[in-house]
Amino acid sequence: MRIKELEERSGVPRTTIHFYLRQGILHPPHKTGRTMAYYDDSHVQRLKEISQLKKGARVPIVFLKARMESVDAAPTSPAEAYDVTKTVATTKEKERKRQEIIKAAIRVFSQKGYHQTKIVDITGSLKISTGTFYLYYHNKRELFIEVIDDVFRNIVGEAAAAIKGENDFLERMRIRGRVFYKNYTKYSEILNQLRAELASEEQWPAEKIKKIYHGLTRPVVREIEAGIKDGSVREIDPDLLAYALTGLIEIMSLRLSLDKKYNLENIMDFIADLTINRMMTGNRGVE
Repeated sequence: MRIKELEERSGVPRTTIHFYLRQGILHPPHKTGRTMAYYDDSHVQRLKEISQLKKGARVPIVFLKARMESVDAAPTSPAEAYDVTKTVATTKEKERKRQEIIKAAIRVFSQKGYHQTKIVDITGSLKISTGTFYLYYHNKRELFIEVIDDVFRNIVGEAAAAIKGENDFLERMRIRGRVFYKNYTKYSEILNQLRAELASEEQWPAEKIKKIYHGLTRPVVREIEAGIKDGSVREIDPDLLAYALTGLIEIMSLRLSLDKKYNLENIMDFIADLTINRMMTGNRGVE
């Protein structure tokens, strides 16, 4: 609906609607142009909730924001507050929907890029309203950051599961390399878009990249430190070696994608011979 119909259905004047939009109390409409915006039933419902909360009185904007956030989080009836089964089911459903949005966003961001992607591209692929989207995310940037976090969790979590039960240091490193390659091929475009955001004046891209690479290398650092401690790895800076290995695997993943001259095991053998084998003490390495 256009804003005129929204005014009529909600009883809220457009000047107030615009004010709520600027303050972030009302989620943005679906825009099809600079002056063309469409609202749906979720906007009508939100405006009615705000009006009910105010009850005709002047309410400080900070208080109004806080109360509306509590309305979003609260159960719809007293009975629901004590219905544990229903609360758990609702939480699971919300998490399932959130994961659906993330998966759709990964596909769309990979195809169109961060800046070219519109929220309607994501909601359209899921056949949900933009109002539903704003129940989970405030804006596109927040979703993009969540996508990056999800990619990071997948890589670290999958690697941890894959090396479980493997005690050989060299083989654990090779497993981590395979997991990284598998996920790099899936998410390289997303990671490239994050790096591209470093050129912006905002601080969040640099902080996010720092967090991701620290997170990726931290388990490797612990592996190297344990190897040094038990004498299987010679003395070396664990942090620098972990970053060197991560960087090698990343650039070699790119090399694999260029043609079919090499396969993954060729790459793993090369990296092991160039770095890990030389770090090992005894017969397995070069001292």
